[in-house]
Amino acid sequence: MASPTGKPRILVFDLDGTLIDSAPDLAQAVNALLAEFGKPPLAEAAIRPMIGDGSRLLLARALAASGIDTPADDVFDRFMVHYLAFAADKTKVYPDVPETLAALQARGHPLGVCTNKPFAPTERVLEAFDLARFFTAVIGGDSLPQRKPQPEPLLKTIEELGGGPAAMVGDSANDILCARAAGVPGILIPSDYGQPATEADLKIARFAELPNAVERL
Repeated sequence: MASPTGKPRILVFDLDGTLIDSAPDLAQAVNALLAEFGKPPLAEAAIRPMIGDGSRLLLARALAASGIDTPADDVFDRFMVHYLAFAADKTKVYPDVPETLAALQARGHPLGVCTNKPFAPTERVLEAFDLARFFTAVIGGDSLPQRKPQPEPLLKTIEELGGGPAAMVGDSANDILCARAAGVPGILIPSDYGQPATEADLKIARFAELPNAVERL
């Protein structure tokens, strides 16, 4: 539970693929935009690997997969209108997440979120699923000029949580690379989002295993 300083370790969480399964709603938003171009919908299974590097790259990948050469920046605002409408429609919280976060909070761990999802939908999703109460720092993909796997968003989250020994909890290579760049341990809970991570300080199969994993750091 405690860091080498004797204080509870700061824990920073990724969002999509770690705390929530948002692919169904991201797929709805992508396909609503594609429909504006007269294109058929993409399967959710095709969209899942596109997630994890931020909404603009997700959109760029979806446009390319659909044979649309319009720059993602040109239609990003339209995409966000759709996504904000769908953000908490079919999204689900992964099993054991609220209970585990409550247990970690009770042990004194400062908790934060560091995600490449833009801040507005991040805030909406956290509020919709009653997860916001666990986090005293939230950094979105548009909160800083940099995004994961660059270290700055994670370092900013840690700073807002008071600084000190920390760990990053995520599901993909972006999270583990970000943790490494920031000089903190990375705990991996794999998902089918983004690029899989090949290395992590610790790898667990279920969110409920997290308290024991933190004890092993």
